[in-house]
Amino acid sequence: MINLEQQNELFKVLGEKLKKRIECYVIGGSAMMYHGMKPSTKDIDLVFDHEKDREEVEKILKNIGYKERETRVIYFGKKNTPLLLQRDEARFDLFLNKIISTVLSEGMKERVELIYEYDDLIVKVISPEDIIITKCATERAGDRKDAAEIIKKVTIKWDQVIEESIYQASVTPYIFPVFLFDFLEELKEDLKAEIPKKILDEIRKIGEDMMEEKLKKK
Repeated sequence: MINLEQQNELFKVLGEKLKKRIECYVIGGSAMMYHGMKPSTKDIDLVFDHEKDREEVEKILKNIGYKERETRVIYFGKKNTPLLLQRDEARFDLFLNKIISTVLSEGMKERVELIYEYDDLIVKVISPEDIIITKCATERAGDRKDAAEIIKKVTIKWDQVIEESIYQASVTPYIFPVFLFDFLEELKEDLKAEIPKKILDEIRKIGEDMMEEKLKKK
C-alpha cells in the first residue's frame, strides 16, 4: 500500500528526472488521497493525453527499478487497459486517454480543482464525481467500497455525474448510464450508500431510453 506522503515522494522523483514539463491526471485511490477520502492505495493511477509523455514516465520508472507486469493479472478481459509497472509493493497504472470503458473527457479536465507541481511533473486531480464515473468503468476489487466512501464524505453533484454518463455514451460503444445505474444501485443496496431515489430513477430512465433508441436503429 502507498500513502499520500509516499506518493508525493514518487512524484518528486519523477518531476526531478523529467527533461520536459509533463501533465497527467490522477484518478482512483490516488485521487481519493488528495481529496482526503482514503489513507492509502494499492496503486498509483495516472492518465496521459500523449503517448510520448507516458513513454517518458515509463522510461524513468524502469530506470529506477520498476518492472512491467501483465495487464491481464489485474484487468482480465478489459479493454483500454493501462501499462503496469511495479517495484516491490508500489505499482503504477499508466493509462492513455481511455480508462477501460471511459475516455478522459474535456468535462473531466474542466472540473479539476486540485493541481500539484513536482518540478516538471504537473499532477491534476479529477473531481469526486469523476472518480465515481471511472470506478464504475474499471470495476476492480474495492471500487464499489471506494465509491461508497466518496458518497459518504462528499455532497455529490449528481447532475455532473449524470451529464458525464450521457457524454460517455456518446463517445464510447457503451450505454454508460446503464452501467452507472447498476453500479449505484449495488452501492445503495449492498453498501448502504445514500443515493437519492430520484437520481437512480432518472439514470434508469435515461439508460432505458438509450437502449430503446439503439434497438430502433437495428
